[in-house]
Amino acid sequence: MTTPDSTTDPTNSDGPANSDHVTASSTARHASDSAAWSARLADRFAIDFGDDLNHWWDELCNHLPSPHDSRAEDFCPGEFCYPATPQTLLSTVPDPIWPPLMPPNFLPLVGNGAGDWLCVRLLDPDVARQTGVQTDICQWYHGGGDWLPWGNHLSEALLFDWLLPKLPQSQRRHAEPAIENAAHTDSDPSETPWREHLWGQWVMAQLPAITTLDASDPQRLAAGLLSAGICEIPVRCQLTIDALASQISGLVGPQIAQDLGIAWNDLMRWCFDLRTMPSEVSQRLQTALNLPASALDPAQQNWGDVASHAAAVNHIRNDLSWSHDLAGYVRWSEGDVDAAAHAFSSGLRCSVFTDQSVRMRTHWATSSDGFAKFSAKFLEDIPATAASDQDSNEQLGCLPRLISNARLLEYFGRGSLQGSESIRQRYCQMLVEESASAASPATSARLLYAAGWDLGAEPLGRFGELLDQYIIACRGAGWTSHERLASVHRDGLKARYNL
Repeated sequence: MTTPDSTTDPTNSDGPANSDHVTASSTARHASDSAAWSARLADRFAIDFGDDLNHWWDELCNHLPSPHDSRAEDFCPGEFCYPATPQTLLSTVPDPIWPPLMPPNFLPLVGNGAGDWLCVRLLDPDVARQTGVQTDICQWYHGGGDWLPWGNHLSEALLFDWLLPKLPQSQRRHAEPAIENAAHTDSDPSETPWREHLWGQWVMAQLPAITTLDASDPQRLAAGLLSAGICEIPVRCQLTIDALASQISGLVGPQIAQDLGIAWNDLMRWCFDLRTMPSEVSQRLQTALNLPASALDPAQQNWGDVASHAAAVNHIRNDLSWSHDLAGYVRWSEGDVDAAAHAFSSGLRCSVFTDQSVRMRTHWATSSDGFAKFSAKFLEDIPATAASDQDSNEQLGCLPRLISNARLLEYFGRGSLQGSESIRQRYCQMLVEESASAASPATSARLLYAAGWDLGAEPLGRFGELLDQYIIACRGAGWTSHERLASVHRDGLKARYNL
């Protein structure tokens, strides 16, 4: 693991300390020097970050999580060890921000040294007014731009990072592993490694319920976190992956499919749901791989748990494709067309960067026939009357209801991705044109956000235009914090690519 150049300034006196056990005088000097960091960040981005992040920036982020050594990789209890300091985030072009792959409402907080970040995500202002929640913390994966909420606060996200090795399916933490052996396995909350440094003490103070967690068993640890209301979305994501798991799914690959004369896409689909695998294929796999019949037994998968976790996630956040996709698939497989259409209609409107398709093994649905989204594959075969547009939810990250399901399927449906570059260009252009005639600046902003960060946009130069228009729409809607943060992304795009 290498320390990213952007997260610290070695010439700055507020850089990472060699020890968390600082003297009283140095503590007072540090507090005096950095007390204004949170206020300066709030002023730059016009965001009320809350007491926890203010404390993080003013007191904690300049201390690497090691009680004895400044090298985070030697003692860091998890993957995310490298904070973006206030100095970095206040620079003209903060290096941790990755425009245009990173959405313009994301502000990086802590990185893993390989390009991935825990980020503050600004939620839709209308949603914030209704719920009182303005931000959450997302894990953003640079290898494709996928993201997933890890908690409402940074303390939750750090805790999840530290406990992930003890949770079910911990090896499936990324679409593709960004770092080998990044996280240590010694993450029992009753043990001392991370309790002894400032980050761990802060997390324990923020989340006192963690002192009673039982980490001796993955399922008990997951149940304890859910009972405490901590890290619910990422924990349910891990439990969903676990409910879909089977022995055979971890053994097959394209080469095996080729050797047996089976289309790889078909094999992925059958392994995703073992109930659909033809018995003849099951027998061939069992013989070729010398496996017991239990390795292909559909009973390994728990679709009831899949449905339960998906429904719980959809209740918390309505803008995550994977939970709608799986909720729809469960109902579709049960023959409940109306409920399936309801879920798929919602999934159709969420960004493809939220589908977790490789981790959930749903990518078979978009690997052939030109489907852009999992939900589109099923909605094409569901009567239009069932696939009602009334299920849409107008918020940033979800396509506004003025774009009908039928129209979306023109872009997401069968054969639409023949020439994938042109479909992104045409889809982006359609949304830009709709934004120009939108009834309000807020709707225009949501359409422009989707134009860039639903399927992605091409060519790269288009993102400069999108950000310019998005910033104007945010200004017109009175979304000041979104406007400020997007402007920093825009400056980065100009500085790096001259776009």
